[in-house]
Amino acid sequence: MNILLFGGSGFIGAATARLLQQQGHQVNMPSSREFNFLQPDFTRLTGYLKSADVVINAVGIMSRHRSVLETVHHHTPAKLAHLAAEHGVPRWVQLSALGAAADHPVPFLGSKGRGDHAVAGSGLSTAIAQPSVVFGRGGASCELFIRLARLPLLCLPEGGRFALQPVHLDDVAEGLAKLAVGTAGGCMPFTGSQTCTLAGYLNLLRRNLHRKPPAHILSLPRPVAEWGAALAEVPSNGLLSRDSLRLLRAGSTADCAGFAALLGRPPQSAEDFGR
Repeated sequence: MNILLFGGSGFIGAATARLLQQQGHQVNMPSSREFNFLQPDFTRLTGYLKSADVVINAVGIMSRHRSVLETVHHHTPAKLAHLAAEHGVPRWVQLSALGAAADHPVPFLGSKGRGDHAVAGSGLSTAIAQPSVVFGRGGASCELFIRLARLPLLCLPEGGRFALQPVHLDDVAEGLAKLAVGTAGGCMPFTGSQTCTLAGYLNLLRRNLHRKPPAHILSLPRPVAEWGAALAEVPSNGLLSRDSLRLLRAGSTADCAGFAALLGRPPQSAEDFGR
């Protein structure tokens, strides 16, 4: 197949591109200089769209600027999907995020949700992948977790009791590849086969990657955590923020049965990450 992949240099996009190429597909990946989601020039994509059998949108960013999130996650994909339909592209695969919804109050998930809604209404056969927290070297949030897991004392908001269902990068890439060549549609949660707390996940990484005993957990009261997150918003460009705390409190879990059926096997368990 001839696959047009946006975000092919990113954490998840690069892994997906490698897998698709290994499977023998032609993967075209416009660079950010050729096509910038923040300042898009749609005329540059005509040749790509004319020859594409499927489009995969794996572009996603963290930003403290709502307008940036709205452009990159919503407006540009919406226009792209309609252009793809006009050029006869039959299928679109969208990398979203677990919990994304058009009315979500957190800008990251709200903008993702509005983008999902727009591409689903484009007339294309559309599949939307919504991964939980992704484990894999090179991802910004994963590298942060790995660094935290080294510490013998973890100061975590509310003791890190928030529920997660981490999913392995390899499983996410395989799932996206299967969606690209398949016919499954709608939204599908991409979650691992194990649910754990944030504190538990960090201790799993600590054991498997750093070969260290469990860390001591110091619970930060909510006001202290909010204050610290507010201070971190600018230097982290939104990776650590009050909104990220809201997302943690909401949890990031979902039934993995559909994902397991897509993969043809259970997704990997956080218990085995890094072993």
